[in-house]
Amino acid sequence: MKRSLCVIGVLAVGGAVFAQESDQTTIRTTTTTRVVTDGGADLLSPLWSMQDAVPVDCGTVDLRFNFTWETASSPASLGNSSDDFVIRPAIVWGIAENWEVWAYNVNWVGDGGNRGPFNEGNYDPYVGFLYRFRDQEGYRPAMAISGEARIPACDGSNGVDAELRLVLTNDYDSGIRSHFNVFGITVNNDNDKSLVGTKRGFEAGYTGPREVDNRNFQWGAVFGLDGPLNADGSVRWVADYVHRSSRYTGNGNINLVELGWQWQMSDVSNLGMAVTVGLDGVGETPNFGAGVTYAYSIRP
Repeated sequence: MKRSLCVIGVLAVGGAVFAQESDQTTIRTTTTTRVVTDGGADLLSPLWSMQDAVPVDCGTVDLRFNFTWETASSPASLGNSSDDFVIRPAIVWGIAENWEVWAYNVNWVGDGGNRGPFNEGNYDPYVGFLYRFRDQEGYRPAMAISGEARIPACDGSNGVDAELRLVLTNDYDSGIRSHFNVFGITVNNDNDKSLVGTKRGFEAGYTGPREVDNRNFQWGAVFGLDGPLNADGSVRWVADYVHRSSRYTGNGNINLVELGWQWQMSDVSNLGMAVTVGLDGVGETPNFGAGVTYAYSIRP
């Protein structure tokens, strides 16, 4: 079973004016420096696999609801042919200038409420942060760092998994933004050991259930773009490409394309939809998926 999960950048203009006057002549010099502000749209998480370097406004609290559906690609490799249905309620808080923190809960509701074929680890909460440490200046992109951890709070769950990510976002005069993420994940749980068959790994000719081994270190990169679809930019298209390691040893890397849009319906309401297309069709890569996220903002 697969999941796609998981979405970057910002724009601004600033200037300084110095004037020197004498009795006879007035000299005026103007210097303009391009820096980042929160003028761009914040990519809705956890709808996209990429993030942007735009934290929510300081003092703002976002209440978000995400629903994702994924098809299976290679059911025999994990002993399960059912689709995945995942619900993620989330809260995102602009805790300080250039900082946001979040918490969300992952609920696998397919297969009678289990986490795909796995029982342990379902309903575990996740907590994370994003800190923008450099604004965009000229051709230098805005930069942020984000981190996230899974807390083993539910029945049978164990180990703390953590992710660290570098986020770059560049805003262009056309209104298009480019995003680049690179991330590493340390995995310390054995929740998936509940899936045990008579074989281990990918022995030739064996297509039944097997015991899975988590990769203790996982990595990946995401490149994406977003841009306006209408004159005021309230509707934006989003596209990204994901390349990452597999979650389980013995499987090949995962390649995905995500396409969709976001609509800023009002000052406090935001809606996004995305589709995911697997480029491999084997191992852990889903054939197809879709997701929707609604966000309601509580502003100071």
